[in-house]
Amino acid sequence: MNEDEPTVKDVSKVKRQSNDLSRDLLGIINLRSDLDPPGYVVGLCGDRDSEKFYRINNFWSIAGPSVADMRAAMDRLVTKLPENGWEIAENGRENTQVKSHYLKANNEDSKFSVYIVLREPSPHSDRTRPLLSVSLVSACHQAPQGQSTGY
Repeated sequence: MNEDEPTVKDVSKVKRQSNDLSRDLLGIINLRSDLDPPGYVVGLCGDRDSEKFYRINNFWSIAGPSVADMRAAMDRLVTKLPENGWEIAENGRENTQVKSHYLKANNEDSKFSVYIVLREPSPHSDRTRPLLSVSLVSACHQAPQGQSTGY
């Protein structure tokens, strides 16, 4: 995602967009599960002034379905994200003992990126059930003049 020049955008609109994108991702994942509900936080934009510049971070996870169902959800994401305006930047295995399947995707229209990782039970971790973790992050935006970023 190009972050050279932050766009001026109302903080509440980016939060709402983050919630809408999370709902869309949940629709693609399409699993009945224990959902750690989506929740956003206002984050920093590197060294930029936190009174003017911000990004929205939205982290959530899914637990409960079987490993096979979670793997099928990852396959659906790989197939359906490009059909929904996302460009897959990476799709592979983490460089860890567990080798978790992950994908990174960018949506230039919405100015968001997503990192999704499937953490499976493994003898190399204390995980007893699979977990699908989602990190949805906006590009850096500038709050309109007179509006607080909320950071």
